[in-house]
Amino acid sequence: MNTLRKWLDKAIEWFGCSLMTVMVFVACWQVISRYLFNTPSTFSEEMLRFSLVWLSVIGLAYVAGKREHISLTLFLDRYPARIAGYWNIIIQMVFIAFSVYIMIIGGWKVSSNAMMQISPVLQLSMGKVYYALPLSGVLIIIYSLLNILDIHKEIRALPCKESPINDRATRKTA
Repeated sequence: MNTLRKWLDKAIEWFGCSLMTVMVFVACWQVISRYLFNTPSTFSEEMLRFSLVWLSVIGLAYVAGKREHISLTLFLDRYPARIAGYWNIIIQMVFIAFSVYIMIIGGWKVSSNAMMQISPVLQLSMGKVYYALPLSGVLIIIYSLLNILDIHKEIRALPCKESPINDRATRKTA
């Protein structure tokens, strides 16, 4: 499972860094063409907007996979680690449900509906822009399943409290 997580992390990191690099160059070109050549670039604004959509949504999957998403732990920090672990599994299950219903099903419907709509400058089907939603949903599900397995291992590694029954059994054998 760790190899799958590492492979996904590296692929998303490579994609995000590459897309960010392209965005920086396109933004620089936009500024140079506007202020130096006095002819603003026509494709740059649309390309930056679509790139930001992809970067944001795929970045969401990456952050969910790292379990670095925004969370309020004020109350959770007061409970034992085992309860916090079970709560974290519930959070991952909510992520899966959100990904299935909103990101994958909803994103697929939006993509299908927008497939005939063409962007004015890049002449790109808007459905392809919205494909970022279902792709991100699939990535979030994979990461959430990996997170559930990791959390389950963490819970199993926690020391168990000794129950009165086990305590009496150890006293008799000692």
